[in-house]
Amino acid sequence: MPKKDGHTHTQFSHHGTTEPLSAYLSHAVSQGFSDYTVTEHAPLPGAFLAQFTGSVDARDHSAMHEDELAQYCQLVDQLQAEFQSQLTIHRGFEVDFLVGFEQDTRQFLDKMADWTDEIVISVHFMPNKAGQLAPIDYTPEVLAAAFPEIVTAPQAVFARYFDTVQQSLDFAKTLSHPTKIRIGHLTLIRKYQKYFELPAFNHENLLKITTILNDMKSAGCELDFNSAGLRKPYNGEPYPTASIARQAVQLGIPLVYGSDAHQVADQGQDYDILENILNQPLDN
Repeated sequence: MPKKDGHTHTQFSHHGTTEPLSAYLSHAVSQGFSDYTVTEHAPLPGAFLAQFTGSVDARDHSAMHEDELAQYCQLVDQLQAEFQSQLTIHRGFEVDFLVGFEQDTRQFLDKMADWTDEIVISVHFMPNKAGQLAPIDYTPEVLAAAFPEIVTAPQAVFARYFDTVQQSLDFAKTLSHPTKIRIGHLTLIRKYQKYFELPAFNHENLLKITTILNDMKSAGCELDFNSAGLRKPYNGEPYPTASIARQAVQLGIPLVYGSDAHQVADQGQDYDILENILNQPLDN
């Protein structure tokens, strides 16, 4: 199996380092990777940014800016050619699924379809009880302000998150172009589990996860096995957890390692955990 990193970022993320993409790629080569997908955060829809009610920092530093898109594509094309003898580079985006802005997202993906090889569809914002699309992984304080029930009724927040992930998958199934699609960091809602002393998913939410996985299987989607959670001080586990990843393998869903690197040193970290999962024998 090719050693692949399918979820990576660049200096255009606005919430990572300014290290050049070439440094990430050189590091991947030194780590023995043969395949590498560049998935910078796609520009957020202008209509979403105009109505965003969170902090200015979260609004302006969550994704690539629209006026950087051409530069990003040009850079990836240039390095794809420069590294072609060392690394197979796939061109892509991490695309935010935003409830109510599906048409904006579809228009962007249609516009970029000829350039794009792969996309990671992720949920970073979800509707709260007030109907606002709020970030779930910006800081613990922001999460608690938008979703105070994370303290009093965490299973309800988990359920709302998985319902939104299901919507993102339903959206992915409507895309007409043949771009390879992965569902990103499936259990991101647990990013601050140590901070809030969050419980394990209850039976209802485990059933939601199983439904999502079965739908992914039927839709031909891949699953991002994201190591970033292991590096987060309030988390300490991959997205998804090893048991959920194992469930995906049992269903035959392709599991693709993603470092979610926002600095060069992150790239390739904890790849061995995925290898161990994939090397376990299938249950009879």
